[in-house]
Amino acid sequence: MTLALAESGGAGKDARERFGEFLRVYASLNTRIAYATDLGIPLEWVPGYQPPDPNRRRGRARRTDPDALAWLPWCLRNGFTSFADVRVEHVEQWLDELARAGYRDATRGRMLSAVSAFYRKYLLREGLAGHNPAALVDRRAQHLNRPSGVPSQTSRWSFDACRALLLAAWLLVGHSRNGLRDRAMVEILIGTGVRAEELVGVELSDYRRPTARGFGVLRVHGKGSKDREVALAAPVADALDAYLAQRVMPRVPAVRGQVGANRAEPLFVTSTGARVHVSHVTALLRRLCATFCQPPKTARLREVLETPEARFVATHLEPLCDTIHPHSARHSYATHAIERGVPPRQVQRDLGHSALSTTEGYLHDENAVRDSAAHELAPALHRGWLG
Repeated sequence: MTLALAESGGAGKDARERFGEFLRVYASLNTRIAYATDLGIPLEWVPGYQPPDPNRRRGRARRTDPDALAWLPWCLRNGFTSFADVRVEHVEQWLDELARAGYRDATRGRMLSAVSAFYRKYLLREGLAGHNPAALVDRRAQHLNRPSGVPSQTSRWSFDACRALLLAAWLLVGHSRNGLRDRAMVEILIGTGVRAEELVGVELSDYRRPTARGFGVLRVHGKGSKDREVALAAPVADALDAYLAQRVMPRVPAVRGQVGANRAEPLFVTSTGARVHVSHVTALLRRLCATFCQPPKTARLREVLETPEARFVATHLEPLCDTIHPHSARHSYATHAIERGVPPRQVQRDLGHSALSTTEGYLHDENAVRDSAAHELAPALHRGWLG
C-alpha cells in the first residue's frame, strides 16, 4: 500500500520515514504497534518491529495488513492528498462509518485519540497541517466519552477468583518447564495491578529486595514513558526470587536485537532468551482456567486435579474461562484495595494513573451497592401492606 498522503510537505522525506519519526515519539514497541494499527500504518514500517518467524509455532497471529477502515487508508480512499485538507466533518464522517461497520464506541474513541496524537505530536510540529481536526470532534455527541467516575465495563475478578488464580499457578509449578516463571508473573499481576505490557517490559535490573524475607520493589515502565515503583509483598517477592534462583539465560546462537554492549536483560525470558511477549500473559491465564475447568485427558495431572484445592480453583475460575483478560487484574486490585480501606490516592499511585478520576473508573464498589439507601427506603414504603 502506498501512503502518498504522508508525502505532502515533502522536504525530501518519504512516507515511511515520516511515520517512523512520529512513532519514535513512543518508547514502547507495543505502543508504537498500537498507534500504527489504529492509523493504518504497515507494521513493517514500525521502528523496532520484527516480523514473527513463520517456522515458529505461535498463538493467534497478529494482523499485518492495515485495516481498510483505519484512518490513513480511509483518507486515501476518499481522495485526500494533504493532511491540511482534512476538516472536522471528515473525521466525523469516518467515525460514523466505523460505527456502521460495528466498531464499538471504546474502539472508535481509541482510534480517534490516535489520529489526534498524530496531528498534535507530529503534523502540526512539522507544518504539515494547520489545525487538529480530531481535537474539534464533539466526543460526547459521538458517544465516545464515559462520564467521570463511571465504572468501566471491564470485568472484575472476585476475591476468591484472585485466590484461585494464584493457587492454580502454584499447583502447576512442578508440571511445566516454566512453572516458576509463570507463577511469579501471576503473583505480580494480581498482587500489584500492573498492566500486562508493564509486566513483560521490566528488566532484571528493575527488581530489588532491600532485606531478605521482606518486601520487594519493582520499577515498571508505564504509559507515556512514566516509570514508577510498585511494592511486592513478601509472598510475591518470594515467588519472584524462586524463579530468579533457577533463571538461566540459555546458550543459543545470537538473535537479532538481543546482542549489544548496552542490551537490557529482560526479567522474564523465554527458552531462547527473548523477552516474554505480552500475548503470553493472556495465554497463561486462559491455560490456568482450561487446565482446571476442562481437565486434559491425561494421567499426568490427575493427582493434582483431584485435590480439594483444585476443586476450589475450578469452582471460581469456571465463570472466567471465556472472558479472562489480564486487564481485569487492575480493576480487581483497585476494587479490593478500596474495599479494604486503602486510600484512593494510594491506589491511584499504585496503578500509575495521572488523575484520580481515572482510578475511580476502575472501581466496582460492592459496598456502594450493599450500603445503598434503597435497602432502607423501599421496605419502609411497603411496610404494613406488603405480605
